[in-house]
Amino acid sequence: MSHPSMPGPDHAPGVATIGRAAKTATLGGRTQVIVPIIGGADVLAKQVAALAACRADIAEWRADTFLSSLVGPRFVAAEDVETDLAGMARYVADASPVPVLATIRTWAEGGEAYLDDEQYCALVRGIAPLAGGVDVEILRDGAGELIDDAHDAGALVVSSFHDFEGTPGDEQLAEVLAAMNYAGADVLKFACMAHSATDAARVLAAQAWAREAYDRPVIGIAMGSSGTPTRLVGSALGSAATFASLPGWEGIAPGQFTVPQARAVLDVVEGPHVEV
Repeated sequence: MSHPSMPGPDHAPGVATIGRAAKTATLGGRTQVIVPIIGGADVLAKQVAALAACRADIAEWRADTFLSSLVGPRFVAAEDVETDLAGMARYVADASPVPVLATIRTWAEGGEAYLDDEQYCALVRGIAPLAGGVDVEILRDGAGELIDDAHDAGALVVSSFHDFEGTPGDEQLAEVLAAMNYAGADVLKFACMAHSATDAARVLAAQAWAREAYDRPVIGIAMGSSGTPTRLVGSALGSAATFASLPGWEGIAPGQFTVPQARAVLDVVEGPHVEV
């Protein structure tokens, strides 16, 4: 994969810490298991409670699904939902036994939040002081400024890119990862639909390339049945984390394993996980 002609910031450390106070996790060493939690208030409370019995390292609160439970599939103005969103962010951050990555996934990247770029940035900016980390979609206008603001609020930033139709070419993947690095994201994440073993291999190659080129934690995921193995390759191939579902709450993303399944394979690939 060729290196894109885009300048980068000063050399970044190879690891990043998410969380606040006593609830933290480190990305960039052993592969971390991230569990998405979704839905309206009642369902979300049950999933947060289930985290205590789950060997997850980080919870990803899919705040877009909470927004959908409030307003349904329609475009939203930030001022109409920001109070409810902040209240739920405080609850999830306080009640979760593990650090929380707050994600507002827009409809343009496979999520349930119907927001324009300005409203999206306003809502992410509002929850950044409350969560251990936030996800920032790199293709949103204002993403660079939003990453700076999230850092000022004390949040780790995972910059993300999703393609649910296919796997982009190597040059496009390189450009996206370079943009994330240039914007100053702490963790670079990309997920693409794989239609073949070749697609999956290219995702792994891009992940390993970015990990070496930028010395930042990288999460590369090839979705779908052809990409399933990419979720469990471990840190040996540059993976900072894998996403796995709570038992009984499967089906959040195509090809996703449950936490026990992911942990069992990672224990083989990386050695037994030691609780500290």
